[in-house]
Order: sequence, then structure tokens, then C-alpha cells
Amino acid sequence: MSNRFILFGWLAFMALCSWLMLAHTPVTTDLTLFIPKSDTQAELLLEQLRSGPTARLILLGLEGGTEQERAETSRRLAEQLRTTGLFVRVANGENLLNESEQQWLFKQRYLLSRADFSVEGLRRALQQRLRELASPLSAFTKQLLPADPTGTFLNALQTEQTDRQPTQRLGVWFSPDGQRAVLLVETQASGFDLDAQEQVLNAIQLGFVNAQQGSVSLLLSGTGVFSILSRDTIRTETQWLSGIASVLLMALLWLIYRSPRVVLLAALPLASAIVVAIAAVGLLFGGIYGITLAFGITLLGVAIDYPIHLFSHLYPQATVEQNIKSIWPTLRLGTLTTAIAYLAMITADFVGLAQLGVFAITGLFTAALVTRWVLPALLPPIWTPPHVPNERIRLYALLKLPRWLGAATIAASFVILSLGVLSTSQFWEDDLAALSPIPEKLIDLDRELRAQLGAPEAGQVIVINAADAETVLQRSEILAQWLETQKQQGSLTGFDMAALYLPSRKTQRARQAALPTADRLNTDLQQALHGLPFKPNLFVPFLDSVETTRTAPLLNPEDLDGTVLGLRISSLLLQRQASWTALVPLAGVVTDSDLAEALSELSLDEVYYFDLKQETNQLVVEFRNAALLRLAWGAVLLSAVLWLGLGSFKRLFVVLLPVTLAVAVDIALLLLLGKRLSLFHLVSLFLVVGLGLDYSLFFSRPAADVQARLRTLRAVLICCGSTLVVFGMLAFSELPVLQAIGQTVSIGVLISFLMALVLAQPGTHAAENC
Repeated sequence: MSNRFILFGWLAFMALCSWLMLAHTPVTTDLTLFIPKSDTQAELLLEQLRSGPTARLILLGLEGGTEQERAETSRRLAEQLRTTGLFVRVANGENLLNESEQQWLFKQRYLLSRADFSVEGLRRALQQRLRELASPLSAFTKQLLPADPTGTFLNALQTEQTDRQPTQRLGVWFSPDGQRAVLLVETQASGFDLDAQEQVLNAIQLGFVNAQQGSVSLLLSGTGVFSILSRDTIRTETQWLSGIASVLLMALLWLIYRSPRVVLLAALPLASAIVVAIAAVGLLFGGIYGITLAFGITLLGVAIDYPIHLFSHLYPQATVEQNIKSIWPTLRLGTLTTAIAYLAMITADFVGLAQLGVFAITGLFTAALVTRWVLPALLPPIWTPPHVPNERIRLYALLKLPRWLGAATIAASFVILSLGVLSTSQFWEDDLAALSPIPEKLIDLDRELRAQLGAPEAGQVIVINAADAETVLQRSEILAQWLETQKQQGSLTGFDMAALYLPSRKTQRARQAALPTADRLNTDLQQALHGLPFKPNLFVPFLDSVETTRTAPLLNPEDLDGTVLGLRISSLLLQRQASWTALVPLAGVVTDSDLAEALSELSLDEVYYFDLKQETNQLVVEFRNAALLRLAWGAVLLSAVLWLGLGSFKRLFVVLLPVTLAVAVDIALLLLLGKRLSLFHLVSLFLVVGLGLDYSLFFSRPAADVQARLRTLRAVLICCGSTLVVFGMLAFSELPVLQAIGQTVSIGVLISFLMALVLAQPGTHAAENC
């Protein structure tokens, strides 16, 4: 096969994959990675994480300046945000309904809110109106009095105003001490739609700049704020550390080989692998999860070794083609066995895990094939790097290690493993919050703002599912009565639900049926008015309103479309593919387990209590367990393929023993350092297995002479050094995720090298005869 044909085919294939990657493989940030298919409850949880109201809340605080400046900034900022179209609601304590919406709400008040039309109820209401006429609310009360002496409109208007309402000063919300004006906004977009949330935050920042009075400053918190901050923090540090690591890696390769060609060509297998892997996942799945991309690139770290093996095994007495053929069986077997292990990840249960398997397998094969065919085609037929260190003098001693060192290494490994296991009572890190890059002071600010606003926590929610909206609303009303009881008992401080704003048709019908006839209402009203100083015939509009409502059509969710109230309901009442879901965010839950247990005794169908943090962590545990099971099957497949490739149980043992001990010691050292193993440690250990297998295969392969073994030793040593340079930088990161990956791989690759050097002895012992 001619080199031109190889290069043309490779370039054409890379162009095709690049087009697929850029044009047809969107990167999504979605927690379906952790969601097993056909799990209804998990799907409901995912719906909450994606677009639940608590995930879409952004909390704002205004500090500094005078109280008047903070209040005026709040009003101006709220006004600007309401015109952007990015928010379901912008709440700062002001009345949010425009005149037409207030008129509509006034007309529907007796369907939306409960009223007492008995003589006693009417008299109590009339006496309350008299007291209001003597208060600062007198003008408003006087305007509404003829048509609404029961005050039902005010009850409907103030549905959201519970005992959780923030303190009000100068017409807007403030913290109890008055030092901070507070606002609550709910975005149209999911809190995990990072592009949309970035647009939201930009709009808030711009609105604040235009609304700012005096020296008032802006504070922000919420899921969207944290998501953007996490992304930007990780991206910035990753780019910075990756840049430094790339420079150091190029410097290392230049120092060793003194060849620009080597430095440039060494990047081709890994770069090709990433492009092809992304395209393959996009072609099979229609897109790729961001976390799959990050994990997949980590797993492909072993591809850095492939070109180094080629360059380090080149020598003048043979052509490039002869040299690559001499190492290709070992390189091919290492690639095949590692890929076979990842094959166990491809499962229909977890889409994200399947993506990761496809990504790793495709990438490994691509890197190996580019090393085998493309790199030799880019080199002269006979070529070696211009600078070759004197291996015989510097490295020969490493080939003459004493035999007792193997037994001592195994014994030391078991000691370290025992110490690691005994050093901790909790092996796994199941709390994703522990890996968050968000500073503690911002988390404290979030708690403060939620307490001051009475906003629901981002953790507790009840989900009601049913075939239609009416059933969902009826179940919500039953649940509301139960929640009010729990609230009075101190189990929680508040809740929100669509049924508070739009009663079910059943409730509306009952309220409509309870409305008295005009004659009966007039008779009862006259009795209630006895002795009260109201003018005769003042309440004719009231009698007409009640009579009109008695025959008015009942309200449906779509009747509120386009109104502020409708937007609020749409965020709490969702139509899914074949069902409806109501969301009930909770605030101030004292004990999750007690509330969940009490809810289960209510015996409402398809009503679920979620502690989103706990449930998300549980999904991560299930995902990890699935990954470990797949890893176990992968180990079995790997061993079988290795045995077939090596043709000997003895050599199979020689190859696998260093890898197994390296992984065990790596885990033990992490535990001794006080770490708990997370998903990021686990994926990093996959890479350690691949690297360790590569080292063991090359160290254990039969060699014709000492020079061949020295070339292998030098190659593996350079591979180890290059991996340490790249992942060692991550180990010094302050971000828990990057630190976990860096520390696991750095420790693992160093231990893998030492284990393979000591334990993976070749089939011949030419070094002993030198």
C-alpha cells in the first residue's frame, strides 16, 4: 500500500469526521448520563433537574447605598428584567399584574378563591371592610367595595403572599434587617441550559448597570449562577493547566529526541482519535454528553504512548516499516485488550455509559491505526531521531534488578493495600457537592438569600403525575390540605403549587354550585347589613357578579395563557408526552425522612417525594455500580483476549499481576491521602489499567538482545514521563474534579511503571548474559 494512498485516505477520513463532529454532534450537558432507561421515577427526577422551578430560580440581593437607593434600584431592575422575555416571573414585592389581568382576575374571583356567603360570613366581611376604610388601604377598599364586599379579589390577588413573604419596605422586598433589597426571578430556560443561563445572567448584569442608584452592589445566586460559574471555572483552569502541560510535554519530547518532526507527529494519533471518537458517538447517538467527552479524552490518555513506542524503537539498522512491524503485535494486543474491556460498557441501560464505551473503543483503534500506518507514511523509509541518549550506560542498571525485589514488591503492595483499607470507613464519595468548584461563601450566600426570600430550597420537591391536568390538580388539592397540616406541625415552612392559583374543575364546580341565588343572597346580605353604616343599594354590583359567576364557564390551564398567572402555573404544571405533572417545591423541610414517610401514608397515587440532592447522589451510586459491573466483565474479556494473544497462562499472569497490584496500590494511596473515590477517580483508574497493561506487555515481550530491551525500557520510561507531565499538572489543581483525575493517574502511572519494571520479566534473559 503506497504512502500517498494512506495519507490521502487518512486526510479524507479525517475531513469527513471533522464535518460530522462540527456539524452533527452537539455537546449537551444533561444528567441522563446517570439515568437508567425505563425508570419512571428517575425520569421524573430528571425532569426536575432539567426544568423544575427550583432549578430555574435566581436570587438577587442589592447591598450598599441608602435604603431609598436600594428600593429604587430594585424597582428599576425588576422593570427592565420583565421586558426581556427571559423570565417566567420577576418578583420584588410589587404588584405584578397589569390592569387587564387584574380585571380578568376580578371577574373570575369566585371560581379561583373561596368565599363565605352565609349571614355570619357576610357580616364578618363587611365589618372587616369598615376597618379597612379607616386604614391607609381605604381608597383601594372603597373602589372595590360595591362589587366585592367579601374581599375575595384581594384573597385571589395575594395568593402568593404567605407567612414566607419577605419583609416589605418602601414597596419592595428587603431582608429583615433592611440592609439588603431582595428579588426573585424564575427563568424560562432550565437551570442547566448553560447557553440560555449565560444570556440570562448577562441580561441581569446589564439591567443592574442601567438601574443602579448610588453605590448599590449586586449579589447573585441560584442553580443557573452556579452552573455558569462551575463551567467557567473548570474551563479556565483546564485551559491554563492543559496549556502548561502541552508546553512541558513538547519540551520533554524535544529534550529527548531533539526533533521538531517528532514533536509534531506525536500529537497526530491522539488528535485523530478524539475527532473520530466524537464523530462516531455523534453518528450513533445524535450528540455527545459533555461529561462523556471529558471522561473519554481522559481514557484516551494511553494514546500518547503509541507514537512514543514507535519513535523510541527506531534504530538505523532497520527501516521504519520494519521497526513498526516489530512492535505492532504488542501494540495491537494492548489496544485490542483495552478496547475489549471497554466493550462491556456498551449497554442499553445507560446511554452515557454506552457513549463512553464507543468513544474509548473508537479512539483507541484510531490512535493505534494512525501510529501503525500514517506515522510511517510521514517519515522517510530509514529514519531515526537525531538525538538518541546512551541507553546502555544510563539504563542498563534497571535491567539487572535483583530477583528478591519482586517478592518484596508484592509484599509491600499488600501492606499498603491493608493500610489503605483500614484508614477509612467510607470508601466512596457519593456526594457530588463535595466535587463542586463553588466557593463556600457563595453557598452561604445562597442559604441567606433563600431564607430572606422564603424561596424553596433546590433540594426538596413533591412530584404529582397523572393522565390529565384535572386529576393532577385534584390530587394537588388533597396534598395541599395535608401540607398545611404539616406546616402547622412545624415539618416545613411553606410550599408552592399550581392548584393554589388554579383550582381543579371539580373545586370550581363545587364553588359555583355553592353560590346562592340572587334572591337568597340579597336576603342574607340585608340581614348582614343590619346596623352597619352602608348606603342602600350599594352592593347591587356584588349581587350581579355572583349571579354571573353562577353560570360562567369553568377555567382551564389554557385560559390563563399569556398572563403572569399563566406563566407561573406553566412552571408548576407540565404536560409531558402522555401525562401531566405537577411540581410542588417545598421550603424549610426539617427532616426529609419523616416527611417522606408521612407522605407515603397519605396513599395518593403517583405522588413522589424527592430530595434532589439525595436522589441525584443515589443515581450516581447506581451508575457507579453499573460501571463497576461492566468493568468486571471487561476484565474477564480482557483476560480472555490476552490469553489468546499471549498463548500462555504464565505470561498472562506476568502481564496482569503488575496491572492489578498497581491499581490496588493506587487506590490504597488515595485512601491514605484522605480521599474518597468518586466517579472521576473511577474513570481515571480505567486509564491506569490501560497504561499499566501497555507497560507490562512491552516489558514482558521476548527480546532478541539487550539493545532491544533497552529501547523498550527507554520507550516505556518516556511514556511514563509524558503521562506524568500531563496529569501531574492536573494533580496540583485546586478544583476537586481535576485534582481527582490528576492525582489518580499520576500515582497510578508511576506505580504501574515500577510494578511492570520489577514484575513483568521477559521470556528471555539476555541481560543476564551481557
